[in-house]
Amino acid sequence: MLNRLIATIILAMLLASPVAAKKYKPINEIPGQVPETDEEKGIWQVGLAHQEKVRGTDELVNNAALEEYLEGIVNRLLGDMKEQIGVEADVLVFKEPTVNAWVYPNGTVGIQTGMLAAMENEAQLASILGHEVSHFLNRHAFIQIKSKQKQSVIGKGLGVLATAAVAAKTGTVNTGLLNSGQVWTELVTSGYSRKLETAADKQGLELVIAAGYPADQAIPAFETMRMDEDDEINVAKMWSSHPDIDARKKNLAKQIKRSKAPASDQGMDKTSYLKAVRLAVLSNSQLLVQAHQYEDAIASLSDFTSTLNQDAEAEFLLGEVYRKQTPQGNFETRIGAYQKSVTIKPELAEPYRELGMAYRQQGKREEAAQAYRRYLELKPDAPDAPIMQWYLDNLATAEPATGN
Repeated sequence: MLNRLIATIILAMLLASPVAAKKYKPINEIPGQVPETDEEKGIWQVGLAHQEKVRGTDELVNNAALEEYLEGIVNRLLGDMKEQIGVEADVLVFKEPTVNAWVYPNGTVGIQTGMLAAMENEAQLASILGHEVSHFLNRHAFIQIKSKQKQSVIGKGLGVLATAAVAAKTGTVNTGLLNSGQVWTELVTSGYSRKLETAADKQGLELVIAAGYPADQAIPAFETMRMDEDDEINVAKMWSSHPDIDARKKNLAKQIKRSKAPASDQGMDKTSYLKAVRLAVLSNSQLLVQAHQYEDAIASLSDFTSTLNQDAEAEFLLGEVYRKQTPQGNFETRIGAYQKSVTIKPELAEPYRELGMAYRQQGKREEAAQAYRRYLELKPDAPDAPIMQWYLDNLATAEPATGN
């Protein structure tokens, strides 16, 4: 019965006037009137349901300071429109190394740790966020879901419409239908139409310039979303990179030239940016390690630590990457990272444990024992304390090593 109801509602939607027959005004031109219809309201409800489903879970980097920083950029891009349309900036940071960001119909921005790690400064990030804010202002998610191409050719708008139809009729969303973000996976992995992307690129750059950021930082920002030819889009990762990077960069360059935007150094300080997104960068490096993408993790952390050269946790993580990349070797490099970590923050226990393990592997009993003792002093109640004590006792009774 429910399937028949959904099919009937979808059929009615498909037989309704095509998208081209109706011009959807931007949200800032009709404040307080969006969503305009039950259909659009249902699509908003689907997005809101997915947001509520992921909030506070391990899918996100749940850090208030990080979110406040990102929301501040969104507010700056919205300018006076923030009060005009009564929107509260909201950003969710997803733990996902793919370089991407998106926006829900209600204006909440989703951004992946891979994007935050790929940006060189706040101005570059503002270029990406400006693009997403434009998608929101112009209701592109709703328009794209409504498009006949999405429904009949790609077919991925149907799942959203079916869920939204039920939401519109009942006022609720069965979160089981979301299937860990399936609805938004299907929408955004397909990407917006070229027309909508071009429109968002254009207005997004205008928002960036109006906010006082340097316009030319949009070019390297969009370059980060280029996918290698041998990359495969894994739908399970949720959101893939947008297409046609070269064409879009060319159009942006023309627009920047025509705009004659004044020179600006706003948001150009790399150190300030990395401090603000620190947790996202470190989280992203851990994700890269889990995926065995060691070289990418080393490159990211090396760049991070060369800019913020007093970050003990980052140095420790860099040592961990070297260890996992070459478990039986690379001792000098990983030990160097661990030692730098404890030089910066002597009370950090974990590097001492790993120093003990590395020295023990090399047969350096005295250095290993010293590191184990320090670890146990700092974390006597650690779950692995008995094991570390056993290693320490064993080192005291073992015969001296005679070989390499």
